[in-house]
Amino acid sequence: MDTWTADIWNENEGECKKTLNEPGNWEKIPVLFNDKTTLGSLVRFKGMIQDMLNPEYYSSSFTIINAENEEVASRRAKYHSSTQNIQPGEEVVFGNALMERQIIACIPIPGLNEWAKEIANANHNVEVEDNTSKRIRLDPACQKYSKEIFIFVYPEDFDTNELKVNQIVEVVGFLDRRTIQEDNENLHEQSSIAKETHCIHAVQLKLLKTLISENEESNNLIWNEASNIHAELKLVLTQALLGDSLVADYLLFYLISTTYNRQHNLVPGKFSLNIRGIPESIDKNYTKHLYSLISYLVVKSEYLPIQIHTLNNMDMIPRKCYTSNRLLNGLLQLSDRTHLVLDETDLQPGNLDSKGMQNFEALKNIISNQQMKYDFTYYGMDYETQIPVLTLSIGKSILPYDIDIVLKPDPSCSNVEETMNSVHGYLKSQLHLLDKLRKYIAIISTFPFNYDEDILKVIEHDYVEMRKADPKNVSGDDLHRFMMISRLIALSSGKNEFNKEIWESGKSLENQRNLRNKETIH
Repeated sequence: MDTWTADIWNENEGECKKTLNEPGNWEKIPVLFNDKTTLGSLVRFKGMIQDMLNPEYYSSSFTIINAENEEVASRRAKYHSSTQNIQPGEEVVFGNALMERQIIACIPIPGLNEWAKEIANANHNVEVEDNTSKRIRLDPACQKYSKEIFIFVYPEDFDTNELKVNQIVEVVGFLDRRTIQEDNENLHEQSSIAKETHCIHAVQLKLLKTLISENEESNNLIWNEASNIHAELKLVLTQALLGDSLVADYLLFYLISTTYNRQHNLVPGKFSLNIRGIPESIDKNYTKHLYSLISYLVVKSEYLPIQIHTLNNMDMIPRKCYTSNRLLNGLLQLSDRTHLVLDETDLQPGNLDSKGMQNFEALKNIISNQQMKYDFTYYGMDYETQIPVLTLSIGKSILPYDIDIVLKPDPSCSNVEETMNSVHGYLKSQLHLLDKLRKYIAIISTFPFNYDEDILKVIEHDYVEMRKADPKNVSGDDLHRFMMISRLIALSSGKNEFNKEIWESGKSLENQRNLRNKETIH
């Protein structure tokens, strides 16, 4: 495979595909930008689709004519951006038959956490974004990725209708270079400049739903041990939440939650959580410590302090640049199941300008509807998201939420730094357990779940009784929340269907939460 070129692939496509798909061969393909990659060689890249460019047409074939000896050589143009290695005295004649190819712009996966990068580097040599790049994405002056890659996808090889913005893809293809038009960085000059950049002609492309634990056998082992892993994770989260086991239950649900069976404006499984009542007297860095732990457990996450200055100045919303005909990314352009942690604990009074209001509305839209309206200057376009949002606040959050709960620290955990260091120390000493916790969080909610007819009758009866007892305060939203909590209780323990015991556990947990919130005035 090291010696394969686009011409070799075109001439021996069936045999090359068979070889590439043999066990272990995919992983042998050199990752883009390592020392082994050269123009024209077969490379591998994993990243997020940041923009979908217009399709382009290309000649399906071309002929090279040598003017000196009149030799003629025919070539297929597929997997080429340009005719390479043309010698002096040779003329290129393009054929009349045109073919179409889709162009997608990919970037390193936003929010990918350090431990996930290490695994990716060890196992897959994935091109990942470093901390500097992660922060550069937030700077409006640095919207162009130094490692942005253009992928050419051929409809006869892959159904391009399946491709969507913000998907994670892994591509194997031939490395090439391509000249593109890009907007001039001088905002006063509405012009574009030519830029040469890397591109890959995809011979195979995979859509990835998870970045770890794609092995079915490994996933089944996690499912079979779910009850024990759940207990271990709750223990870790309880300590990180300063001894509060009730909040630990809800944080665990937040970590594993995922949307399912989405229909129009209904987003079942959406679980935005507000942990409030964080004491002002404890370590001011507590929320950062808590986020550090979350980022140590989940594959992808982003931390965003909610402050007036941040909202007024940060580019959160992707916007269309018509000069370059490109979508410019913002902080909130994230792939599915990137955990977004919003920290309001340092929020001070102030005024939002128009940009601040747009950013604030974008956050509200994600939390409430799992949608974001991208800015196309003359209109907005809604894109579906799947971004679990956790808000940390002293009082009630200024943003919407599905569930809120007051934190009640145990006095024995008053030394925040010591407590959090203890949690990290424990996980670092139990690497086998840590690996299980990470896989558990990533996959446990992806297993199928069933609702038995008998338990649905019990739920219906209970809801009718609750409405009779308190018609003013019990609504359909409460029923949805009870069912969502009960579903997460079942899945988190390795059960794929409801029973009465789980339903009662869900109601009990919600009653405890409501009682605590009523006792605490914020």
